[in-house]
Amino acid sequence: MSEQKQPAITAVVTVYNLGNYLDPCLASLARQTLSDFEVIMVDDHSTDGSNSVIEKWAQKDSRFIAAHLPEHSGVSAARNYGIDHASAPVICFVDGDDLCEPNYLQTFVDGMSQPGVDLVTVGYRWGGYARGAVSGITGWHEISQDDMLSEATEHGTQIGGYTWNKAFRVSVINRLMLRFDTHLKLAEDLLFTADYEAGAQRFLFNPTLVYNKVSRPGSTIHTASMAMRRGEMEVDAHIDQLRENLNAG
Repeated sequence: MSEQKQPAITAVVTVYNLGNYLDPCLASLARQTLSDFEVIMVDDHSTDGSNSVIEKWAQKDSRFIAAHLPEHSGVSAARNYGIDHASAPVICFVDGDDLCEPNYLQTFVDGMSQPGVDLVTVGYRWGGYARGAVSGITGWHEISQDDMLSEATEHGTQIGGYTWNKAFRVSVINRLMLRFDTHLKLAEDLLFTADYEAGAQRFLFNPTLVYNKVSRPGSTIHTASMAMRRGEMEVDAHIDQLRENLNAG
């Protein structure tokens, strides 16, 4: 019996009560120009039928894998499950209410195939606005470690500290013993991205718009409490310290 081929990339899709947003997200991943991928759909104990949606996708496409957390544990726990169960050497994280262009995964794989690259980041649209497209600039561009870290505290910029417009190398995540902080309800993505960048080597940016961020009423970014905002400020301070340490070294 032949051994199953390792996929080129794992996309981790986090799911919690996403209603009608979930099916279009998964359909956008099914339409990828790259065929050699896996999608780990992690349901964070949804109560609105989202769990049945991911089971449906797992049954009709073997590249889609359904996972169910036993209790509602938050997006960080869902992403950590994806990291722990990824089969591919490269991983990306998709919010289950967003939409991916057909070349989303292929763009990541192409960037990560270049020598010594530990992270690639791509352009995106948010609320109809392009974040990444630069007049006259196309293709891959090298970004310094300091510039990547400085971007990690920014919102709405071309690169930012988001995870969904980036691909990471699983071996680097494990070498750094990184996981998403399950105690944070906001900015957990910025913290993970910055800690990864502080221990990674080479970074590439491609302004091609391949990810579409959907503004969904009721999402965490729209309902953040003061306590969540305080946690975000602590993350920002940690990232500033990472940059200081880098420049001092």
